[in-house]
Amino acid sequence: MPGEAHALEVAHRLLEVGRPQQALDVLSGAGGPDFEDPFFWWLQAIARLDLDEPSLAAEAAREGLRRAPEQIALLDVLCMAETRLGRLAEAEEAILAALDIESQAPELFLSYAQVVARGGQFDKAERLIDRAAELDPTDPGIMRMRSFVSFLRGRDSDALSRAEELLAEDPEDVHAHRLRGAALVEKGRLRGAAQSFSAAAREDPTDHKLADTTRRVRATLHPLLWPTWPLYRFGVMGTWIAAVGTIFGLRAAGLDAAATVAAIVWIVLVIYSWIVVRALQRRFGSDSP
Repeated sequence: MPGEAHALEVAHRLLEVGRPQQALDVLSGAGGPDFEDPFFWWLQAIARLDLDEPSLAAEAAREGLRRAPEQIALLDVLCMAETRLGRLAEAEEAILAALDIESQAPELFLSYAQVVARGGQFDKAERLIDRAAELDPTDPGIMRMRSFVSFLRGRDSDALSRAEELLAEDPEDVHAHRLRGAALVEKGRLRGAAQSFSAAAREDPTDHKLADTTRRVRATLHPLLWPTWPLYRFGVMGTWIAAVGTIFGLRAAGLDAAATVAAIVWIVLVIYSWIVVRALQRRFGSDSP
């Protein structure tokens, strides 16, 4: 175990190489004086976020802020934790407090953009991203956030093109792989989505939610699910509208028998997809991404 004097430095290095649990183990051996250091609580919060434990991350950030109320890094990580928890009002409060202290930090505007985008305020999010770009046009987070907002707005093609731009610059960009995967799912291009999510999971093996998403998308590629392709390509609602339109169209044409067959096929397809998808996801759940 490293000495107390070096615990924070060692934990920081471990976080940089994607080992949050080991970082927490090191921090658990830190000495009493370290508890008064805001950096100790920032490391705790970041490690908890990396482990997908936003509640504990928020607690760590607030503990640090009790000692250093104007610590911008702690306010920013608190914003990220509250955003993941869906507590957008608390997230906005934290990031506005940070911006009151430092109004020229592009990363804070990007954090704020994520908060308002998750709340459906897309135009405001775009303005905040533009402000970040004015402060530092080279910040790679700008393109990531533009892609993210495009995805939330349902502009899948735009989100996809931005994600691919990011990957052209950095093929190991986890966020870009995730965004590309999500956009491809929305477009029904499941094989490409599976490749993107798998690449992201390889780059960040500590993200268990990402690993689960990867398994679920891979499961949809199984040959047993080929009959359900329309559900993934056009969505449940789109496929349902097409099915209902077909059934009523056949009835209107006086083809009652054909309409009945179409209705039965639709019902069987829905039941089949539900049963088989669950079975395959359980099977893939035991595999590594």
